[in-house]
Amino acid sequence: DWPFDDGAPPPGQIVDDWLNLLKTKFREEPGCCVAVHCVAGLGRAPVLVALALIECGMKYEDAVQFIRQKRRGAFNSKQLLYLEKYRPKMRLRFRDANGHCCVQ
Repeated sequence: DWPFDDGAPPPGQIVDDWLNLLKTKFREEPGCCVAVHCVAGLGRAPVLVALALIECGMKYEDAVQFIRQKRRGAFNSKQLLYLEKYRPKMRLRFRDANGHCCVQ
């Protein structure tokens, strides 16, 4: 559990913990799936997923569009501004054994 205020961007420590979890999980179990949820599924979980996609190399606009195709109404203006200004450190830039990245 990584609680943070609904409608707000996540604190830096939560972002670091989230990305470290993904990095560890994907290295230990290539091809695995990670489920993410919050109470409503409109802000907090989508922001964390968008951050992961951005860290994998996706442009923020593409990440937002991809998530909104799956979850209409995701993100508020404060969260979109946060994602727009977010600068990735490419912490998740690795691919599976076949050279592919998997996003569902």
